[in-house]
Amino acid sequence: MIRKNRLMTPGPAPVHPGAVAAAVEPLPHHRAQEFKPRFAAVHKHLQSAFRTAGPVSVLACSGTGAVEAALVNIFAPGDRVLVLASGKFGARWADVAECFGMHVKSMPISPGETFDEAEMVEAIAAFQPVQGLVITASETSTGAALDVRALVQAARSVEPEVAVVVDAITAIGAVPVETDEWELDAVCGGSQKAFMIPPGLGFVACSPRGWERVRKDRNKPRYYFDLRKYGDCVAADQTPFTPATSLILEMEAALLAIEEAGGIGALEANAQQLAHATREAAHALNLELLSPTAPSAAVTAIRIPGGGRAPDVVAAMRKQHGVFIAGGQGELKPDIIRIGHLGYIDQVDLLGTLATLERVLADIGHEVQLGTGVAAAAAVLDTRSGR
Repeated sequence: MIRKNRLMTPGPAPVHPGAVAAAVEPLPHHRAQEFKPRFAAVHKHLQSAFRTAGPVSVLACSGTGAVEAALVNIFAPGDRVLVLASGKFGARWADVAECFGMHVKSMPISPGETFDEAEMVEAIAAFQPVQGLVITASETSTGAALDVRALVQAARSVEPEVAVVVDAITAIGAVPVETDEWELDAVCGGSQKAFMIPPGLGFVACSPRGWERVRKDRNKPRYYFDLRKYGDCVAADQTPFTPATSLILEMEAALLAIEEAGGIGALEANAQQLAHATREAAHALNLELLSPTAPSAAVTAIRIPGGGRAPDVVAAMRKQHGVFIAGGQGELKPDIIRIGHLGYIDQVDLLGTLATLERVLADIGHEVQLGTGVAAAAAVLDTRSGR
């Protein structure tokens, strides 16, 4: 029988067909005149996605590189930086900051738990003076989201000048992140998530107050990741170093598709609708969510009953049905699966994934009436679609 592979992980996410076509175009030279308007179009759409009027730095790196760039441009060695370690990726930023000589306090957040304004006020007050705060808006490893705006306001009620770096790698395209309005000093993204192209580009947007900090030298160790160079080159529709030209052409096509579909707001609404439907399907199948009180719209993390059976579900979905979902990471690996909702994923993709999940759950002995989860998800999708 014919079987198509379907990518339903939280990243890399499926690549848009327009981006696939752009990938085989003959490459223009990155300093040639014909490349400039294409890069300018990408930059304009990125400003909309990050909700900023300022330059967005386009880096040839992964999302981790983008966060490193933000940290070394916003903070300096010796700065006291509070990191919300909300999962595997939140904890990583503490390691990066320590590598560059920052004095880091990591605030661990257990899987499935939230972090509210009162806790933020307490944490900032206990670590004063605090120069920096790092927040992961959407924690891919746990399927949890943090209320960035509320947490930043709480932090600045205690430490008004604290600079904020936001890992929005899986938040952009799933939940609104207002770089300028919320006065976020740096917001980071990656190409392989909601932007619907392969890995290889990292993005950093800064609010006006963020750019002020970037342009202060303070003996910051930076060269390739010196965002001042990227900001200065934007006016000439260029990057300071050789860009990942083919990925930028793919990005142009993907961003055009997003714009034609209604823009970044429509992309966020799509992810939110799919996430809501997935959560309702999980409830109908008597499955628990890992992060029930603050779920991310980018990815849903679901506990698999039976003790240690989650890897079996992930393997069966892939090997028997060609549906690629993600498993847990670290201590969560035996217990959870993760289904992505970012970018080029539609209702039929989700319903097919849920139908497959039901079959696999039945095969491993979980009591399930086939069609129950799909029906619950379809009810959400029909309601949100106005049917």
